[in-house]
Amino acid sequence: MSFGTNLQFLRDRAGMTQEGLAEALQVSRQSVSKWESDTSFPEMEKLLVLCELFHTDLDTLLRGDVRANYQTDTVGYDRFMNWFSNWIAMATGLIILSVGGALALYGAVGMPENWMAAVLISGIAVAVAILVVAGIRYDRFEKEHPVLQDFYTKEQRDRFLNRYPFLIALPIVLFFLAVVWLILLGERAEQLGERAEAILVGVFLTAVALGVAVLVWAALRKGKYDIAQWNKQHDPSPEAVAQRKKVGKVCGAIMLAATVVYMILGFGSMALEGDYGGSWGWAWGWIVYPIAGVICALASHLLGEEDE
Repeated sequence: MSFGTNLQFLRDRAGMTQEGLAEALQVSRQSVSKWESDTSFPEMEKLLVLCELFHTDLDTLLRGDVRANYQTDTVGYDRFMNWFSNWIAMATGLIILSVGGALALYGAVGMPENWMAAVLISGIAVAVAILVVAGIRYDRFEKEHPVLQDFYTKEQRDRFLNRYPFLIALPIVLFFLAVVWLILLGERAEQLGERAEAILVGVFLTAVALGVAVLVWAALRKGKYDIAQWNKQHDPSPEAVAQRKKVGKVCGAIMLAATVVYMILGFGSMALEGDYGGSWGWAWGWIVYPIAGVICALASHLLGEEDE
């Protein structure tokens, strides 16, 4: 492919008009038109700007076929993001499932307090280990590949986006159904004793864990198709790096605080009402996590505006 053909392909893929590209390069629209028709070539300074703008190298832009870069995942990004989304979703659900499993086992077999704590801590420990490993691998991958070529086709994006509403709606329906059955069976379980209550809450938390895992998985899978956002998030400029570190620290503190609140609500409800009858803290305390997520998103937005 010629330089002009490559340039036109990149401009069209980016959704830019000749006027828009001309404005970005501070040249006339006629100059861009001549470049795309191969009747003239830009200066080296403009060529370097084009390479940075469209995330390509000079040799490919001038003499190669830029379309090949958009047809192949050369760095294994899709495979890695699929792995990452699977394990992060699993670890997130496992944290809540550990609580539900401990309560369900207590109700089913009368598990002693120390064994119940062991099940809870073991599940959380495994989840934390998964998150640490996934986080380290993600950090390494993003450092090795801060800028990516967009190789996804419109058909691939549309295929997932057609399923995405169902992936969001089904867990929400599951949450509501779980709450309804918790309310309907709560009085009956209370009459049967604390072990029946523990089983009911354990099953409820299992449903919540499944729903949360699906929501996290769907959000991560949707995010992987936004290559432009990946490149924006990994802007190597010092200002962008400092901004990401600030947002990371703030969101990390928010989620840590949410976990502390959740544990206080869970163990606090048990201490206040005695034995395991006070399990309402585990059943309803998970609400702090979506609230924390909203606060994190708001904080990220505000910090972004502050730095602009």
